[in-house]
Amino acid sequence: MVKERNAHYFLWFIFFGLIAGIASYVNSQQISSESIWLFVSGLLGMLVAQNWLAEGKLSRAFDFIIGVIFTLVGLVGVLDAFKIHLLSGVSAPAGLVSSTSILGLAITPLLIALVHMVLGLQSLNHGLRNK
Repeated sequence: MVKERNAHYFLWFIFFGLIAGIASYVNSQQISSESIWLFVSGLLGMLVAQNWLAEGKLSRAFDFIIGVIFTLVGLVGVLDAFKIHLLSGVSAPAGLVSSTSILGLAITPLLIALVHMVLGLQSLNHGLRNK
């Protein structure tokens, strides 16, 4: 279980955080909020399971919280692709919710929403599974 979980966050960190962040910077001279989210959450996912940090006991809570965030963002994006706009009429500060992102995580295009949903569901699976 621990090896599978660590591999999940390591790949998350490398591919979606580091590589996507570098590509984002090369193309626009800025690092996107999406890349920062994925970089930091992947890195934290690897760190909270380490024995030197509370003997890895924070990993379940982290998996659950990050799983809920990414699953919900992904679900809103998938529903948006089917013309079910859950964010229309939502009034929130500009940085938190817009018609294309939630907390800086993109809900469009559909592929990005599906990636968020898969990452979130996998994290929830790790968080809800008995050790």
